[in-house]
Amino acid sequence: MLTPLLAFLAFLAMALSWSLGTPLLSGADEPEQSVKAAAVVRGEFSGVAHVQKQSNWESTYSTPDYLEIAYKLPHSLVVALAKHDPTCYAFQVEVTARCTGKANRVTAEQVGGKASSHMDYSPLYYLLVGWPSLILRGDHALYGMRVISALITAVLLALAFTTALRRRGAVALGTVAAATPAAIYFGAVVNPSGLEICSALLVWTTFLAMVRGEPGTRAYRRDGWLFTGASALLMLTRPLGPLWWVMIVALILATRPGPVGWLRRALSGRGFRASAGVLVVAGVLAGMWDATQNTMGIIPRANPHYTFEIGAYLTFQQTPTYVLQMLGLVGWNDVHVPEATVLLWYGVLTALLLVALALGDLRERLALLATTALVFVFPIAFEAYAGADYGAGWQGRYMLPIAVGVPILAAEILVRRLGGLLPGPILRALVTTLGGTVALAYLIEVWWAWRRYAQGLGPKAFTLPQHAPWSPRIGWPSALLLALAGCLGLFALLYAHASADLRRPVEGVAADVVNSANSVNAGEGSDEEQVTGAQADLAATPTFIVP
Repeated sequence: MLTPLLAFLAFLAMALSWSLGTPLLSGADEPEQSVKAAAVVRGEFSGVAHVQKQSNWESTYSTPDYLEIAYKLPHSLVVALAKHDPTCYAFQVEVTARCTGKANRVTAEQVGGKASSHMDYSPLYYLLVGWPSLILRGDHALYGMRVISALITAVLLALAFTTALRRRGAVALGTVAAATPAAIYFGAVVNPSGLEICSALLVWTTFLAMVRGEPGTRAYRRDGWLFTGASALLMLTRPLGPLWWVMIVALILATRPGPVGWLRRALSGRGFRASAGVLVVAGVLAGMWDATQNTMGIIPRANPHYTFEIGAYLTFQQTPTYVLQMLGLVGWNDVHVPEATVLLWYGVLTALLLVALALGDLRERLALLATTALVFVFPIAFEAYAGADYGAGWQGRYMLPIAVGVPILAAEILVRRLGGLLPGPILRALVTTLGGTVALAYLIEVWWAWRRYAQGLGPKAFTLPQHAPWSPRIGWPSALLLALAGCLGLFALLYAHASADLRRPVEGVAADVVNSANSVNAGEGSDEEQVTGAQADLAATPTFIVP
């Protein structure tokens, strides 16, 4: 029980460094999300929409007219929302968050008891995080919602991390690499994207453990219930959740030898009916809400000038930006990712992917390539097809529920293939080096975000945290120390578990997975394995945790 607790505390520290260390409402769409959360817990699930005009949206293909809904909220909360409105510094990286005190003073004094939001997603997330606004006032209510969101994020990431540790210690490297700064950031502010990303990450890790395991074992049943809960959260958080779930399940099943036989055993296993019932109910509820509330639409009418070709071209052109957004382009997409973070993090991901492609069999290679291709192709296809009706506004975080699967799959394949060949200390050194690189990249991102909000990123900004016009309530040292403590805690856990007992077989591993471990598929679409020399030794190696 100590390891799950330590993992939870580490992820919580990392999330709280964002929740308490960045300005209120500085997250993308956070003002509208906060309004929606406070309204939902007061029973206002929806309302009459009115159009908030924006000029030239049809000809420029930009984010179009918003359909806004006004909600009745406590006056103290409306004042806090007006007081922390980020308009004065959003998209202006040289301006610090201190500007809100002067820019919003008059507006905050004149507000009434209503605030607007164009968000109309499923109420689940808002019910989970909005309740602090019922017992806290003003700024404290906003911070309370952030802290609850951070707690939920930490629970989901800790469960994913410990699930990987139980299977193979070094496989948790994939979970660490999947938890990008953007993933944790959006889970630490008021935004349902964080819950969607983290629940998808848990679906990836638990279902991968189930597919590698044998139905009926204790480990399988434990992973099955975690998978069921995470799946329900994923489906009920944002409109594309059910589609992400189908993709994740299909991609993981594609990596397994004999998936049909495994499915038969899984479907006849104890607990399947209850799990299936939960998933069916979640899917039906998600479909009903999306069908009746137009959750993906924020425009009053289709854009007649928007064509398939224009949508595809515009989205393709923005692909490099989406890649940065998935990593750490946080705030209102104005906290640019430091080059060091990009090079270090994507360097680790590239290494994992290339080695996994080199070692994996045909099934695993195709699944990895398909997952990677989806990350780039799906946004183009979706925006080209649906942009006219829903508005062109894709962002990188929307694709993270699928993108997190790339390092998770790659790390699992890499460790399973190399585990029987490399001595424990070498494997541990490899995993901890890559894990340490990711931790360093994360800390650089946190430091860079602090500079942006506290000093601005203009020519006179200091490298070290000094002469800061703005500082979080907990102070910049505390915010940075939280991030450092979380990264060090995860690194320590990764190091300790990367070389678990070599003589202890993985709990619940299916026989056909063990027999096919480290095999090389030499035929076109065939499961015939041809191995010679060192490959024969590799194929004969059972699936063990490596010390």
